[in-house]
Amino acid sequence: MAVLTSMAVNTLITQFGQEVTLSKPSYGAYDPATGTVSTTSTSTYTVQCYFANYDISEVNSDSVVMGDRKAYFPIVDTAGNTIPAPDPEDTISGLGDDVKIVRVQELYSSSNLVCYICQVRE
Repeated sequence: MAVLTSMAVNTLITQFGQEVTLSKPSYGAYDPATGTVSTTSTSTYTVQCYFANYDISEVNSDSVVMGDRKAYFPIVDTAGNTIPAPDPEDTISGLGDDVKIVRVQELYSSSNLVCYICQVRE
């Protein structure tokens, strides 16, 4: 597995990334009668994102399954505003499909957060 530096990741995002929409739902109150939680709103952020496939050696049947991809995106949206950290169950829309975030990693350079690396699944 190749190790990417923070500079290399930012270059991939900047030069080869595509604009996508990160959607983060906000949940309302739990209703014990129905056993559900209502979604009150969804915040969206336009971000530059670079998608990459997992190497075959990274695919296992437990956490990374065939078809999963990595989504790299910076900590700011396309307007330069800081975005909240993505969470599992957030979605990324664009490039003709929607994917759900399964797992989130943060990439740091020293003590500075550089970008998010998300495992995504259709």
